[in-house]
Parts: sequence; C-alpha cells; structure tokens
Amino acid sequence: MSMDTPVSILLVDDDALIRAGLRAILASDPGISIIGEAENGVRAIELAERLAPSVILMDIRMPQLDGLGAMEAILGQAPEAKVLILTTFGEEDYIDRAMSGGACGFLLKSSGPEELLGAVHAVAEGAAALSPRIARRVIDKVRGIDTASLARARSLVQALTVREREVLALVGASLTNAEIAARLVLTEATVKGHMTAILLKLGARNRVDAALIAYRAGLVHP
Repeated sequence: MSMDTPVSILLVDDDALIRAGLRAILASDPGISIIGEAENGVRAIELAERLAPSVILMDIRMPQLDGLGAMEAILGQAPEAKVLILTTFGEEDYIDRAMSGGACGFLLKSSGPEELLGAVHAVAEGAAALSPRIARRVIDKVRGIDTASLARARSLVQALTVREREVLALVGASLTNAEIAARLVLTEATVKGHMTAILLKLGARNRVDAALIAYRAGLVHP
C-alpha cells in the first residue's frame, strides 16, 4: 500500500456509541479513512465484499451473526482480507478461535487510542497485531502446550534458511515488512519473498500463525 493512500476501514460493531467513539479515534488519523460501517455480521459480509477495505475492524458479540462467524465467511470469500478483532471480552476461547480463524490481530476495547491506531496501520502493512494483554495470554498458553507441539514447531523452523528464521523472529516481534527490511538491510520485495517461502514451509495461514510458531519454537521471547 502506498504511503499516500489512506488505510480504508470497515467498522463493524452493533453498539452505535462504540462505533461513534471508534470513528472519532480513527478520524483523528489522516492516514485512515472509514469507508463503511456495519451493525452486525451479515451486513459486514455484504460490505466487505462490495467495498474491499484495507482492514476490517470487527467486534465479536453481535446479533444475527457474531464477528468470528462473519470473519470466517469473509475470509472464505476473500482469503487476503485483513480482519482486526476488537472486543471487550478477553476469554481464551475467543482468542483461540480468532487466531485459528485467520484474524490478523486481536485488541481489547480498553486499548488506548494510540494502540488502536498503531494496530490498524500494522495490520494494513501486513504485520500481526496483538494488544500486550492478549500477547501475554498467548505466550502463557504457548508455554503450556505439550512437548510434541513444541517439538513440531522447532522441526518446522529447522526447515527454514538462516535468513528466513531471522525474518520469522521479527514477524513474531510484530514488525512490518518495511521494519524488517530496515532491520536486516534488505528490500521490502526481498522480505515479501522470504515471507512467501516461510508461510509455505510452515504451513501457516498468515503472519499470526507464523508468529505463534515462532513463539513455540523459541525464536521469540517475551
């Protein structure tokens, strides 16, 4: 995405007051443009297909169809879509389903404005975004995973080249392609090429999947 092109947002939440608050925060950033709003998952699916936003900011608990169901339907139609889950509920079952369902990020509504804006830009640029509290839950869960799963992650990572492992570690640290390129003194095109190879070798659906494997393999430490 061009630096001059605003990040287009589809805002999805059944609470009009919440939408108004989010709208005010997002509107404070000239690099963000809200192109649509939906009050339920069914409407979100319709607008996502018609508007093709850069990022879909999605609530979880909504009438007719919840945010996770809507996300799964949207990604089924457009696997390249980027969904950032935003909710007041931090239960692990929501986190697990959001991550395994293909979400690019997960933020709590109690997150500050700067954290929200940063997450929107990160997801738009291809990075994963987890609020610190969500990341802490994920890390704690990774520590509790059985040894066979940890061994599998380490085995997958061993199939990567040294450079690919370096890139994966930075993905796990939530860096964007541009930031990884700067850190490793590479072009963004080269980083994108490495990411394509990494996702293929790991069998990862997206950068969040890859980041979790990086945590399990011990490439990233809290």
